[in-house]
Amino acid sequence: MLIRQGFQYALRLKAQREAVLRRWVGCRRFVFNEALAHQRAEVAAGRKRPGYVVLCARLPELKKLHPWLGEPPAQALQQALKDLCKAWDAKFTSKFGAPRFKKKGEGDTLRLPQDCRYDAATGTVSLPKLGSVRLRHSRQALGDLKNVTLRQERGRWVASLQTEREVDVGSPTATAAVGLDFGAATTIMPSNASLAPIELPSRIGRYERRMKRLQQQVSRKKKGSANRKKAVARLNACHGRIAAMRRDFLHQHTTALVRGHALVAIEDLSVKSMTASSAGTLDAPGKNVRAKSGLNRTILRNGWSMARTMLEYKAAWSVVMLVAVPPAYTSQACSSCGHTAPENRKTQALFECVACGHAENADRNAARNILAKAQQQLSSANSIQPGGCPTSTPGHCGELTPVKARPRPRTRPRSAAQGGLVEPPLAGTISGLSLPGNLHL
Repeated sequence: MLIRQGFQYALRLKAQREAVLRRWVGCRRFVFNEALAHQRAEVAAGRKRPGYVVLCARLPELKKLHPWLGEPPAQALQQALKDLCKAWDAKFTSKFGAPRFKKKGEGDTLRLPQDCRYDAATGTVSLPKLGSVRLRHSRQALGDLKNVTLRQERGRWVASLQTEREVDVGSPTATAAVGLDFGAATTIMPSNASLAPIELPSRIGRYERRMKRLQQQVSRKKKGSANRKKAVARLNACHGRIAAMRRDFLHQHTTALVRGHALVAIEDLSVKSMTASSAGTLDAPGKNVRAKSGLNRTILRNGWSMARTMLEYKAAWSVVMLVAVPPAYTSQACSSCGHTAPENRKTQALFECVACGHAENADRNAARNILAKAQQQLSSANSIQPGGCPTSTPGHCGELTPVKARPRPRTRPRSAAQGGLVEPPLAGTISGLSLPGNLHL
């Protein structure tokens, strides 16, 4: 199985090299904005919007008008034009709007697809026109290096190395099954009584209290002042710190869950709909807006969508079955007798069946119902491989059977940036894991 994976490292840069990267990012932003302005002018004049090939042909003239554009690698400027063409395609194939002009400090990235070399022995990466750069080498990047993306994050520069490698597909080593209930009070509750509830580390709460104080400091500073910019930078650093801790926490626990089980069952939750605002309008104001906003904040704080995404691609790489079941009545049904009633849920934490008297933690009961639904769903499917999944789904133990993708209507032809045949999605990517139905492997 061919997989692509990203490895992120912080760069050890001196001030002089950081200034070089900032200039390169500024050149990329200038090329992007200039190309977007040219496209809008052509469309306003009644002509066809220029594609990638036409925009690339204008780069030599731009470099003559602005000699400083010759400082960064030419491929970095070409990648900016590719990103612009992809943004236009996304407008007509998804819910994204038209591309907008980029501002300084918003999404400052730089992608280098060629002439980059990674040395695991010395913990360095060689970049064109910049030379060898030291990494905070926390782990070795596996596979062949495809491209390097540089970005500024929390006041430091980060390099994302995308690699590609072949992985042997085998059967899962574990045989156990587990159901996971994503909750507000408890981040993840497993169905097995031998597994402890998974909760966010307490240090995140300490940083959240610090973030509240930093937000108050920002609100007290005069808009446009230098002190306000410094306060905003401290607030952004705190936000990034919390996000990094949450991401590391979810990575550790999702990896442990996938390695220790052959079947993982979760709820097919629509987090976007669940966290929608209930403020309403002036004519029809909402009810319990403060309580609903607190619940939304807790759901987003626990990172349900991020945990599901991690489980999806890690299960595909490890040949573990991941099943997403409908969430209806999982918190009201009794895992012992199956009786479903709202009265079973006595409190937020306690479940007590009114029919059989079965009592346990409400989240644990819901996790067991999720696992039972997944097993029932799999028992009704055909061609089940031991320890795998239906033969029509990528990630099973046998030969892969191609799945016919539903044709997506396109209002415009593909741009020159997407010319040629479109390769099928690689295993482990989001596009290759989002399958019709409730099976996600």
